[in-house]
Amino acid sequence: RVAIFSSDFARARETASIFAEELAKSKIPLYNDDIILETRLRERFFGDLNGGPDTRYRDVWNIDLKDADHTEFHVESANSVLHRTTKLVLELDEILERQQSAQSKGSAKTEDSCWKCILVAHGDVLQILQTGFLRHPDASRHRNLEHLETASIRELILHE
Repeated sequence: RVAIFSSDFARARETASIFAEELAKSKIPLYNDDIILETRLRERFFGDLNGGPDTRYRDVWNIDLKDADHTEFHVESANSVLHRTTKLVLELDEILERQQSAQSKGSAKTEDSCWKCILVAHGDVLQILQTGFLRHPDASRHRNLEHLETASIRELILHE
């Protein structure tokens, strides 16, 4: 049982579709029988730098290290991305838990009865989200985490 939530941007939708096709081949049930498009998984808005060379993102990331709330170049702040994505994860956890409880109707909760949740998004967004799972005080160190390669899978575990 797998729930796939994807950014509605084309690259993420394409990756999510490939993943869903592989699940279907293995007859693994998909939440709501479809990919759920979620705008809160969209790439970080890079303001004045959107549409320009990716090399300019490093300018933003260097400022992120000093101030995760900055909006230099009119970018979405790293902490704003952290807020929107962690709020989404909390909501998804509640929704999937409610559905699992309704379907099990008193049965013991097992690994097979729980939804596996796949988030298909963009590197900066997912690395910033990971800072929340690591319980960093803010998103300033997101670029210090191991780089997420395209179409890679990384388990998010909430650290104590």
